[in-house]
Amino acid sequence: MKIDFVRHGQTNNNLMGILSVFAGHTDTPLNEEGRKQAKETASKISDDYSMIYSSDLIRCKQTAEILNTKMKLPIKYDARLRERYFGSLEGKKSLDIDPTGAMKDDDMLRLKYDYRPFGGEHVEGVKERLFNFLEDVKKESGANSKILVVTHRGIIRIMHHVLKGKIPETIHNASVHEFEF
Repeated sequence: MKIDFVRHGQTNNNLMGILSVFAGHTDTPLNEEGRKQAKETASKISDDYSMIYSSDLIRCKQTAEILNTKMKLPIKYDARLRERYFGSLEGKKSLDIDPTGAMKDDDMLRLKYDYRPFGGEHVEGVKERLFNFLEDVKKESGANSKILVVTHRGIIRIMHHVLKGKIPETIHNASVHEFEF
């Protein structure tokens, strides 16, 4: 099975310097640039997907709807595709939380950090819900399926880390990341 993961288009939080890592479950819509990015990605991706799944947050829903313009497939929204929840740190700028900038420069530290003391999630909990989602997709779709998933940077980072052993330096808005199972 092939699954293409697409990060949602740009939001105003991205512009304000709030890293999506701390946007978490905050439900912010795409801005004009984000809609443009999604349309550009839609023009480049193939139309041979059998199903589209999306995080249930508005920025992903809007991206999925734009990507689905030519395919006209049903979209299944799933909360397991949400970004990591950061509790009381949600919506905060990274430099307000970490004035040293150490977390920004250390991807492994950011993947391991435990946000439970702030009412958020540990990365292991995010991995568990993500891989439960993937198991369900495998059961529903079959080995030869091609699936499109619209989600968040943190989810795509985990996929790269677990399945490819490395994390891309940057995961751009509306970028496509291919994985095979």
